[in-house]
Amino acid sequence: MIRLRYLAPLAPLALAACAGDQPGPGPLPIAPAWSAANAAPRAAITEWWRAWNDPALNALVAQALAANPRIDAAEARIAQARALARRATADLLPVAQGNAQVARVEQSTVAGLGTLTRYLPTYSRTQNDASMNIAGQWELDFARGLSHRRLATRADAGAALAGARAVRLAVAAETVDAYLAYRAAQAQLATAEQRTSALADQQAIARARLAQGEAAAQQAEAAVARAATARAGLAQRRAAVDVARERLAVLTSQPDGTALAPLATSAPIPLAPDPAAGTPAALLRARPDLVVAEADLAGAHARIGAALAEYWPHITLSGLIGFDSSDFGAFASPASRLVQGAAGLRWRLFDFARVNAEVAAARGREREALASYRDAVLQAGGQVEIGFTQLGAARIALEQQQAGAAAAERAYASAAAAARAGEISRDALRSAELSRLEADDGLVAARLGVAQAVLACQRALGGS
Repeated sequence: MIRLRYLAPLAPLALAACAGDQPGPGPLPIAPAWSAANAAPRAAITEWWRAWNDPALNALVAQALAANPRIDAAEARIAQARALARRATADLLPVAQGNAQVARVEQSTVAGLGTLTRYLPTYSRTQNDASMNIAGQWELDFARGLSHRRLATRADAGAALAGARAVRLAVAAETVDAYLAYRAAQAQLATAEQRTSALADQQAIARARLAQGEAAAQQAEAAVARAATARAGLAQRRAAVDVARERLAVLTSQPDGTALAPLATSAPIPLAPDPAAGTPAALLRARPDLVVAEADLAGAHARIGAALAEYWPHITLSGLIGFDSSDFGAFASPASRLVQGAAGLRWRLFDFARVNAEVAAARGREREALASYRDAVLQAGGQVEIGFTQLGAARIALEQQQAGAAAAERAYASAAAAARAGEISRDALRSAELSRLEADDGLVAARLGVAQAVLACQRALGGS
């Protein structure tokens, strides 16, 4: 009777035979429906940034996608991964190589076979050798280890392809963000210049009143302080324009100080409609980072199969056919024909402790990949919901700012009419102008908030 403990070392072999080709991630943390996101069906949009309907933005994004070095690096990673996948496929096929050699050797008479000349006068110390053959070898995929390695490299190639999509999304989104920041900085700079001018006029009025004894020194100093603060803010606004322009130059791979043609003319901050979110399940294919995480999981699962295959013997078939002769005249004759066939076996029979460790490590990597995949799904869903929640709040804020800016504009128009009629002072008119400029500044910030919120939603949705 065979005791079970004698069969225990063979248990891994049975496990290897049960290794599957595809992983089962199990139920993923995906909500059945969105709570805040726009659940309208999402169309397959490749150039999602065109939703802002801004020709300058479109040109900058196209330039960034064509020239950014990060995209070149991502495409190089795709080429590497695909090459490794082709190599893994080639490992499943037989290999053959041709060999040929012609040699003439004069041997030493005091060493080796040359010493035979002392005893065999007919033995020549000069020997010829001619050989030509084709040798082939084929490792049988007995335990499907090679097949699992091929699956792993294919998964890596898929991850590299999705990773390149993620890089393109990031570059396009950063370009859109820099462009929005540039247009906002332009508008805020224009407002700051008007505010500085108005406060300088108020300072002049306060000094004139002080000289005439109509105002206290405290009021004049307060006007000086406000004007100085405005000038400091003006310098910051100019710096913000330069920083945003520099960001765009870097993203489009332009040298420092290069004039960007799409920015030659001023334009307001563009606004885009709310994107459609589709269904939560559609996010798995739309977001490139989730595709990468899924491919990593598939690759980790395939590597378990490759590790389990090490429990089984590796069988190799080899053969050789050709000619070998020490007589040049008899070369290629039937007598010089050489035929060889062999079967080889390699089995890590006494190395199962290391194989066990390799399998355990592969299983650990699969668990890590699964946890990362589930976490990425959770994060993606949360980013979509948060993005649309913030977008809704930004839309409300924009409506309120628009109402406030319109009221400030009406108040300034009324004050200007009153000033022309001599009903209010120039100082009062400047105060009304400053209120209008403050409302305009808030309106620019609100427009930027909506545009950036739409961008955050597009990024959360995968951009396509």
